[in-house]
Amino acid sequence: MGKVIKYRNIRLDYSKKENGMDTKTCRNFVMNMKEKDNEIIDMPVRAQEVLDYFKIKDFDGGVPIVDILRKFGFKIFQSDLRPEGLSAYIAVDPKFEDVFGSNKITCVHVADNVGHKRFALAHELAHYLFDFNEDKNLYFYDTYFPQNEEDIFIEQRANQFAANLLMPENKFREKLEEYRKDKGKADTVNALGNYFAVSPTAILYRFRELKIDGYEC
Repeated sequence: MGKVIKYRNIRLDYSKKENGMDTKTCRNFVMNMKEKDNEIIDMPVRAQEVLDYFKIKDFDGGVPIVDILRKFGFKIFQSDLRPEGLSAYIAVDPKFEDVFGSNKITCVHVADNVGHKRFALAHELAHYLFDFNEDKNLYFYDTYFPQNEEDIFIEQRANQFAANLLMPENKFREKLEEYRKDKGKADTVNALGNYFAVSPTAILYRFRELKIDGYEC
């Protein structure tokens, strides 16, 4: 955890379209989320509530995680992040308002593959939803180092939220049954990765999380 050392002003969300979402309504949704049970076991339900809130039912091409973050008020960037191993960060700070037009920003490593960037953004969204209370604090910084999080509750929780947001269990199992009928294991993994717009590694971890035999991580 800590402040990010470096970032450049490179936008990841290029759309100029206004999101049309009522900021107060989004804020109420976030505050309601914080009042619920938010243990790791609750993450499938919490992720589904986000999908339902934004009326996301079609996952072909991936959950629109960039658009979701924009609707929560985030400006999104990508950069050559330092130190080595840093995949993403999230930051809430009033000083960003004059520069970026929002007090909330998040950034991913420009060199990471698209699937990993998307997972990192969903992971950082979890930190915003469950680890920061804007009614009590003006500032929040979190950094994402995937290799250092195995034994940390809040990181495991963020990973579970991200996995369930980007790859909901029911849809994951449905598409698995569809693809495995006429594809080998490698092609099935690739097809699932394309459908959910995540990396093959994320797909393999999802198999392990859901205890689906025959696909080793």
